[in-house]
Amino acid sequence: MPFLSVSNDIQIHYQIDDFTNPWDERPTLFLQHGNGRSGAFWYQWIPLLARDYRVVRVDMRGLGQSSSIQNPSQDIQIENCIRDLVQVINELNCGPILFCGESMGGILGIILAATHPNLVKALALVSTPVFINQAMKSKYSLGFSSRLEAMHKMGIKEWVYQTSVLARFPPNTNPKLLEWYVDEFSKSAPEVLIQYSDLVNSANATEFLKNIQCPTLAVMPSNGPITDPKQLEILQEQIPQLEIGIIESDFHMIHLTHVEACVNLVRQFLAKLN
Repeated sequence: MPFLSVSNDIQIHYQIDDFTNPWDERPTLFLQHGNGRSGAFWYQWIPLLARDYRVVRVDMRGLGQSSSIQNPSQDIQIENCIRDLVQVINELNCGPILFCGESMGGILGIILAATHPNLVKALALVSTPVFINQAMKSKYSLGFSSRLEAMHKMGIKEWVYQTSVLARFPPNTNPKLLEWYVDEFSKSAPEVLIQYSDLVNSANATEFLKNIQCPTLAVMPSNGPITDPKQLEILQEQIPQLEIGIIESDFHMIHLTHVEACVNLVRQFLAKLN
C-alpha cells in the first residue's frame, strides 16, 4: 500500500491499478477525486481503464487512507494539494501524465495543468465547476447561514445525505449506492471535511484556464446544479484546446451514476492523442 511523505507529519496514500501487458509501455492516468471523497470513489472506472492505462488514484491529504491532519486550516490549501500531486508524479517518475478529475479534483487538474504544463499531457474534467455559484452555495446551506454552519449544526452524515439527494444523485439511484456514498464520505474527520468544503466554496479557477496548453475534455451533466451553462461558456472561451461531452443528467455525480458513458467519452478523447 504506497504512501508518500509530503511533509514531516503528512503522508499521502495512492493506489496503482495496472493490468496492462508487462511488455507494453502504457501511459499513466491519474484519477483525482473531488471534495470530501477519496480514490475509492473511482471503483467502477478501474475495470474499464486499468487494462489499457496505468491508473493512479491519489487520496488528498487528510482523506481516504492518507494520514490524519493536525492543523486543517493551515495544511489544507489548494497550493498544498497541487504540491502533493507534483510529488507523487515525481515519486513515480511518470510525467507527463494523463489527468482526469471529478468536481474539485478537476479544479486541481486545471491548476496543475496551468502551473506545471510539463507534467500534464492531457486533461479531462468530469462535472467540474470553475467556481461554486451563489445559487449552489445557498442550496448547500440547507436553510442555515452557510454550508459550513449546516455541516456543524446538522452533523456531517446528515448534511451529506441531504445534499446528495438534493443535487448529487437522481431519485432512481440505487439506495445502496447512496448509503455507501454517505457512509464513505463521512469516514473522514469532520474538521477536515469542513475545511475542504470551505476551500472548494471559495475556489475559483478562472485565472488558470487560459494557461492550459494541453488538449482538454469537459464531461458535463446537461443540467447540472453545480456546472451551470455560464461556467461551460467560460471554459469554451478560455481553454484553447477544449472538447465537450454532455451526459443527460440533472445531477452532479455523473462519474458514479453514468459510468460507462463518462468512461467512453474519456477513452475516445485519450485515443486521439499522439
